[in-house]
Amino acid sequence: MTARQSIFTILAVLLLLYSMPTPAAVPASLRTNVLIDGDSIRLSDVFNGAGTHADKVIAYAPAPGRKLVLEATWLYRVARAYKVLWRPSSRLDRTIVERRSHIIGTEQIIETLLTGLRENAKLNDEVDIDLDNRTLRFFLPTDITPTIEAQSVSYEPRSGRFSAVLTTGNSDNGTSQFSVTGSVHKIVQVPTLAQRLYTDDIISKRDIVWKPMRLKRLDPRTVLNVSKMVGMSPRRPLVAGRAVMTTEIQAPTLVRRGKRVTIRLRTPTMKLTAQGKALENGGKDDVVRIQNVDSGATIEAVVTGPEQVTVSVGGSFALN
Repeated sequence: MTARQSIFTILAVLLLLYSMPTPAAVPASLRTNVLIDGDSIRLSDVFNGAGTHADKVIAYAPAPGRKLVLEATWLYRVARAYKVLWRPSSRLDRTIVERRSHIIGTEQIIETLLTGLRENAKLNDEVDIDLDNRTLRFFLPTDITPTIEAQSVSYEPRSGRFSAVLTTGNSDNGTSQFSVTGSVHKIVQVPTLAQRLYTDDIISKRDIVWKPMRLKRLDPRTVLNVSKMVGMSPRRPLVAGRAVMTTEIQAPTLVRRGKRVTIRLRTPTMKLTAQGKALENGGKDDVVRIQNVDSGATIEAVVTGPEQVTVSVGGSFALN
């Protein structure tokens, strides 16, 4: 083949290639919600079909646990800069980028502070704490072990205030420190009712469950000694699970107004009984007025049991 023929052959091939139809470019699509782990946002995080520049970093990622909103105008500029075939359909188009994180919640923070108070402030009482920032949470990058430690813990017993420095992270991946403050509250165990009780009920040990409560929140009339509850009756219906006041309980009503009772008299030489009608309610050891059913006489007697009263020797004449 001569040189002229070779040139013509090459030209023919080139002409054939340029005359062939090129494949149509595939439009890219926008990803509206994106979750990432690292500290950078790449083109492929935002666009499906990002092309040859897919790994290009286009923005810094938000802080762990935070979100970043990329608006339509900014996205269009990025698409044009990297020759991505995309344009917004409206100004409302946007991408929300959220960075994954390990979350150290409020409960874990409080538990860490309680441990620090017991170890460093020598606080041995049963206590609870309130943080001044009650919604405090820490968000750590996913490549950091979610650990937390309390340091520089101080406590003032008179005011009940504490302060501490919390350290998160580790030495390999970096640590962060945060100052926290709050209040310490002493906890006491309070006897409460296990179920709702009514005025005719008598409280027994089976009806009592212990519940931790903050001392400062208790009414001065709160019953703290279980022995002062057992054997008593509610003055009105009492609900379960809350502290009981001394004004809410009373000795059980053993004698009821208008009901029949047995009147007893005992002396070293005789025993007498008679039937009577109670003129008023009474609990154990209460002195109540009783009417003798036979004679109609009214006497005073001491309540000694259910529907039973005892009279003194001086009241024995009223029994006849």
